[in-house]
Amino acid sequence: MQDEALVRREEQLRKLEAESHTLQASLEDTRELVRHLDQDRELLLGALEHLRPGADVQLQAQVLLDVCFKPMGLACFYVAVADWDQDLLRFVLYHEGGRFRNHPSRRLSDRSGLSERVLVGRRPVYIRTLEEGRAAGSLLTAAEQATGLIPHSWYGVPLGKGPRPAGLVSFQSFQTDAFSEGRRRVMDALTSLLSICMEDPNSPQAR
Repeated sequence: MQDEALVRREEQLRKLEAESHTLQASLEDTRELVRHLDQDRELLLGALEHLRPGADVQLQAQVLLDVCFKPMGLACFYVAVADWDQDLLRFVLYHEGGRFRNHPSRRLSDRSGLSERVLVGRRPVYIRTLEEGRAAGSLLTAAEQATGLIPHSWYGVPLGKGPRPAGLVSFQSFQTDAFSEGRRRVMDALTSLLSICMEDPNSPQAR
C-alpha cells in the first residue's frame, strides 16, 4: 500500500512539474509578445514625435533611419524617390554596411531591380531568402559584391498611393525570413507616416 501511495505521489509530482513547465513557457511567450508590442509602440511614437511635415525628404529619411535601424536589427535601409516624368529613381538615403553610401540613380523604365517591382506593382514586396531575392531580380550593390555580406530578407514598401508612388522605403536583414507579419505592418505604418510628412506623396517628384 505504501509503495502504491508513493507511486501515485510521484506521478502527481511529475504532472505538476509538466504543468509548471507549460505555464512557464506560456508566461515567457506572453512576456516576449508584450516586449515586441512595447517596441512597436516606441517605434511608431518615435516616428510621430520626430517626423516633420513639409521637411526635406532626406532629413525625413534620416529620422526614420534613426528610429528603426537598431531596434529592428537592420542590415540595410534606404529611401528612394521616383521621378516618373524624368524616368528616374533617386536614392536620397542609403545606409549599408554600417555607413551611408552614395547609391547611383537609375532609370525607372529599365525595371532592373526589386525597387522598380514595388513601384510598378504599387504594393509591398517581401523577399524571405537570398535565393528568392536572386530569382526576383535583386541587384547586388558594390559593397555587397566586395564583401559578400548580402541581406537575406528584403521588404520594400511604396510611398503613397495611386498609379505613381512617390518612391519607396526598403528594410533589409541578414537573417532569413526576418520580418514577421506583425513587424511588416509596423514597417508599413512607418512608411505611411513618412509619406504623409512629405509635401505631396502622390506627386511625380517628392521634395
